[in-house]
Amino acid sequence: MPKTCVIGAGISGLATAWQLQQKGESCVVLEAQSEVGGAIRSRREAGFLVEEGPHSIQLNSKEIEAFLDSIPGLSDQIIDADPAANKRYILRNGTLHAVPMQPLDLLRTSLWSLRGRLRGLMEPFIPKKKDGSEESVADCVRRRLGNELYDYAMNPLVGGIYAGNPEVLSLRYAFPKLYELEQEHGGFIRGALSQMKAARKRNHAPYRKRIISFKEGLGALPNGIKRALGDSVQTNVCIESLRSSDGKWDVTWKGQSERFDRLIVTTPAYALSELPFERQLQEALRTLQDIDYPPVSVLSLGFKRAQIEHPLDGFGLLVPESERRSILGILFPSSVFKGRAPQESTLLSVFVGGERNPEYATADTEKLLGDVLPEINALLGVSGTPHYVHHKHWPKAIPQYKLGYAQTLETLQRIEDNHLGLHLVGTYRNGISVTDCLTGALSYRN
Repeated sequence: MPKTCVIGAGISGLATAWQLQQKGESCVVLEAQSEVGGAIRSRREAGFLVEEGPHSIQLNSKEIEAFLDSIPGLSDQIIDADPAANKRYILRNGTLHAVPMQPLDLLRTSLWSLRGRLRGLMEPFIPKKKDGSEESVADCVRRRLGNELYDYAMNPLVGGIYAGNPEVLSLRYAFPKLYELEQEHGGFIRGALSQMKAARKRNHAPYRKRIISFKEGLGALPNGIKRALGDSVQTNVCIESLRSSDGKWDVTWKGQSERFDRLIVTTPAYALSELPFERQLQEALRTLQDIDYPPVSVLSLGFKRAQIEHPLDGFGLLVPESERRSILGILFPSSVFKGRAPQESTLLSVFVGGERNPEYATADTEKLLGDVLPEINALLGVSGTPHYVHHKHWPKAIPQYKLGYAQTLETLQRIEDNHLGLHLVGTYRNGISVTDCLTGALSYRN
């Protein structure tokens, strides 16, 4: 069996190591920080359970479910999103509107005008793009669904997922499933219907997608894998040397050196060239510093429930760029998952910054509160100030899959081809969600 060194104990590194260990392979995980999880960080304070990074996992396949079940003790910790919190809100003209989730809701919604809805329903008749040129998310959605559905559906969605700018994000790489629907089936609606028809023909009931977390937050996932891996995970590690020789990798840390058949590096793209590789490889990796990671601040605020007029009967709200607000969106964690706030209290998570407003993403908590509180007061009818505040600032948050990203992926492939046994893995390559990271880890099962 090959021997593997994984650098980085974020969810990609830990999940990959667990997958390899399940196959009986020898694996060592080296992490520079004192705790594992990377961007997945859960904190319990003053009766509140807050997430500093991702807030949930979309469980969308049997394979991911089986992976979670394989981690000892984790299945008992899984909690599902409250089905009563089934609304998603989008701001339009200063008013929150529930996103239509059912066909009848589409007829009644005030989020989009009748003209906008009719334009969206024309999508199956819009011809497929055939010239082969790369297209931004904004240009594709405007072409297929119209300006209104772009402004008040896709634009805020991109802000919520990527904290990004749809005008410069590549549809092919940022939203590959949408890209494939048009390329393979001629459009979004036709593609979705075709996939449903194919599933029925195979007599396959569609997998019931679920939004989940854990009783002690998403941090239970990396911590659970760490426990399962045991002594294979080492934290507070300063790697001294990474050298390739005869198709093997010699790794030196804490005064010890071991030879590995495979080196899997899961650090963010901007940090790759800081690792102690040989100069030639460092220079090649330095080009990846051009991948943009805009700043994001996450502000978790605890209020007495009586302080908020809005029913908070949903997952949260998203703010379109055209509304010209300082925030990207607000999640309602205590409405979605149990145990996130003390009795009579509620928890809000506010996201600020991104490509849209990087100047608002600050490490200064008081300044951030000054910007955010008037916004949430206006949107949710909040009175008074929060009695609990937790602030996490990410100077470099989410990688942006911008136009021309194919060149970045080609660079990554070329580096791997030139360095046998080296694998570069992370959100800048495999997708930014927790589910994407877990799916990437499953590729090592064969």
